[in-house]
Amino acid sequence: MERGDFKGGQLAKATVSLLADYLDMTSDEAQFMRDEHVSVVEALPNYPLGAFSGRGIVILAGGKYSEIAATTLGMTRLLGSRLPVEIWMIDRVEAQEGWCDEMAARGGMLCRFVSDYLQDMSAFSHHYQLKIAAIMFSSFAEVLYLDADSMPVVNTDPVFDSPTYVDTGAVLWPDYWKATESPYTPYITGQNGTKATSVPDIQTVDSGQMLWNKQKHWKTLCLSAYYNYFGPTYWYTVITQGGPGWGDKDTFPTALRALKAKWTLIPHRLETQRYDDGTGRGMGSGMAMMQADPADAKEFQPLFLHSNFIKFSVRRLMCDVCIEDPSALSAEQRIKGEEVTFKGSISNRKSNIWKQLNFGIRLFATKDKDGLNDMGRLDTELDMWRVMERVGCTGVFSDDMICQRTRRYLDTTFGLVARWEGGAERNCS
Repeated sequence: MERGDFKGGQLAKATVSLLADYLDMTSDEAQFMRDEHVSVVEALPNYPLGAFSGRGIVILAGGKYSEIAATTLGMTRLLGSRLPVEIWMIDRVEAQEGWCDEMAARGGMLCRFVSDYLQDMSAFSHHYQLKIAAIMFSSFAEVLYLDADSMPVVNTDPVFDSPTYVDTGAVLWPDYWKATESPYTPYITGQNGTKATSVPDIQTVDSGQMLWNKQKHWKTLCLSAYYNYFGPTYWYTVITQGGPGWGDKDTFPTALRALKAKWTLIPHRLETQRYDDGTGRGMGSGMAMMQADPADAKEFQPLFLHSNFIKFSVRRLMCDVCIEDPSALSAEQRIKGEEVTFKGSISNRKSNIWKQLNFGIRLFATKDKDGLNDMGRLDTELDMWRVMERVGCTGVFSDDMICQRTRRYLDTTFGLVARWEGGAERNCS
């Protein structure tokens, strides 16, 4: 099934007839898929007792995403998390040379590879199909899943003890828009006995962060795995019709609704973190999504910063012209021996943050005269730069020029030059 072309402007005035026009599906085809879905649900396996244990964090990385994940990993530890972390990639080709050894040496962090569990990877044509595999194959019984670009702003360990998670065992966070699913979707998945006759009042989710108790929701995760395995060819289009968020993210609530499982959608609307417009006073466009802590049902308390636009990789921000790591290249590029380069934001005058990086202006816009950022009195931006300074000055992603530029930005913008261990050894002082 081809991905649709649902225009964003049509979302606000969506009608059942409009939603129905995006899939060329007959009632007989819908009935066939409903019968197939019933067979799949009936065959869903029970939770494998003894296969998993404990709580942990799962991060999907690999290739260029590993540089971004390095910032997220650093934030988890800087903010006090002591939970074990598994960093998942497609295979060892995606791993930056030496990075997994570096993580293991720090303790509590381990690289794992989907290809160790699935012999045939041919059906995985999109990276986000791997999210469900990382969650299910992880060694943990309870999982905090994070995208590489979804970083905590406070210690996340207490989230497993939040009442909503303890009660339901599945916590998801909202995205910006309402669902654009086909009127046939609830019929095919067994939620309704007929094709929908009204526009669904369903909030889409941001799957950059999720909480799962695998024992409570094993069948849900298995059903989501089915949706994702056949996602690019069928389910992603049935669920979103090519609308915003085509991909894995709404396979999770669809599976929960299909099985009538108990789960939590965070009640707080996400907040948009904007970047400063370069003057130090104004508000630019959105750069990231702030998601709330489930422990507080009444007030929005920030827990995650999902950087959906600007990616906080120190190399992507601070290099002049960098050579792409072989782990980030396509198989064809590696075979041809191509050298691929990219320009960092600090050297790209077309970047929305070029001025800020070059003139020592904070990236995060302030919202009042006291200079508080959109996360109140949390100085997440400073924490983030402290982490990126360490990444840029020590370890496998380090580079002397990037280190110098990052420390100069820290000094000019925050009045701080951090002296992480190992920095001087790299002639970066």
